[in-house]
Amino acid sequence: MLGARQYGDVLSNYVKAGSQSCSPELLEAMAHSDVDRIRLRVAENPRTPIDILEVLAADKNADVRVAVGTNPSTPPYISYKLAFDEDINVRLGLADDVHTPIELLETLTEDANPYVSYRAVQTKDIVLSQGKPRRFGRRFIRWLKEGMNKPELRYA
Repeated sequence: MLGARQYGDVLSNYVKAGSQSCSPELLEAMAHSDVDRIRLRVAENPRTPIDILEVLAADKNADVRVAVGTNPSTPPYISYKLAFDEDINVRLGLADDVHTPIELLETLTEDANPYVSYRAVQTKDIVLSQGKPRRFGRRFIRWLKEGMNKPELRYA
């Protein structure tokens, strides 16, 4: 059990990790915290540098990986990699987020897990009904490999 002083330190770091004024150096230090919730807050922070998001995308905690995938500052290649995460909860978290780019939701509609694919279909319908879906931009292209029936997204 944490003592009062340790709890205060953890709480203070938790608050700092979510702050828009947190420095990149402090975010990097907190990205290596032993406390999952602090790493999660770093992964959620839109000011977290890309190199730290790359590290957190491989975190042992699935919630941290979901936070990276749903962070609006996460580059498309990291989000795309997380769409194929071995943990269903990571894929489900991306499929459930209305800010997930529409191309990634399309990919998730074909997930082998029926819960993930169904949730991606639902989220895609919601996003499309609201008007302007978030897109990856021009860095993702449809790629058709020889012998494939369907094109897949590739980072270019």
